[in-house]
Amino acid sequence: MDDKIDTIVAGVNRKDERMWGDFYDRFYAALCVYVSKILPVPDAVEDLVQEVFISVWEGKRTFSDIKELANYLYRACYNNTLLYIRNNQIHDTILSSLAEEEGVEDEDMIYALTVKEEIIRQLYCHIEELPAEQRRIILMRIEGHTWEEIAERLEISINTVKTQKTRSYKFLRERLGDSMNSIILCLFL
Repeated sequence: MDDKIDTIVAGVNRKDERMWGDFYDRFYAALCVYVSKILPVPDAVEDLVQEVFISVWEGKRTFSDIKELANYLYRACYNNTLLYIRNNQIHDTILSSLAEEEGVEDEDMIYALTVKEEIIRQLYCHIEELPAEQRRIILMRIEGHTWEEIAERLEISINTVKTQKTRSYKFLRERLGDSMNSIILCLFL
């Protein structure tokens, strides 16, 4: 696993103020986007996400890895948002309109969609770490270009495209672990 990520998790567990900025930068915006899909009230969204960060800081819980930490953050944001909605008596109107928009019928499905979005967000973060040529190839594939079109547009051989693709997939698999197979099926094939 990435040393930076290990350092963030260790810093969160130790309540290390120096690591808090990295932790905040890695998750705050994504959590706000997540909460805003359930609760379209910007001021409340930021407050709810900040409350989760405060609870992590003040809590005694420790996390074994980034997946456990991310799952905790999303679940805590989800639960806090539902509690806020229930307390403000707007639960039925917001959840039913969200379900209609997404074609989703229950709260667990909304959570599952959000986890999927987080995995895709992580994928794009790791794609940015790839060497320039590999990054261009993967991004063009995500945009829907065939391997042959990519070779033609970049003016390189199809074998070069395939070699760079293989290296990229290996790198991304190392970074994303189990979730990588689902992403590859959805985006690249």
